[in-house]
Amino acid sequence: MTDGQANALQGCSITIRAWLKSEETVAMKTKRADFAAAFLRGRMIVAGGLGHEPSALDTVEAFHPQRKKWERLAPMTFPRCSTTSIVIRDRLLVVGGVNQVHFN
Repeated sequence: MTDGQANALQGCSITIRAWLKSEETVAMKTKRADFAAAFLRGRMIVAGGLGHEPSALDTVEAFHPQRKKWERLAPMTFPRCSTTSIVIRDRLLVVGGVNQVHFN
């Protein structure tokens, strides 16, 4: 992770009280930082965030723990990072954030 973003998924086993080895995890399809995440219908969902260049992302991915596989979902309406999220009535709501990133 030299550019500030990572696509790695680190998992912790509560049973053995230890972090899983890197070969036991699966990388996200898109490198991202500062994204929203929630657990919904047995999957971990990640939405938006800050990509390379740097630019806000509209991409959404879901991780299936049993299949150990990421899949792309429909993108958000517009790109944004620095959001928060909540699950209400079986829906993921991504709240707030910014869609323009300025660096001096």
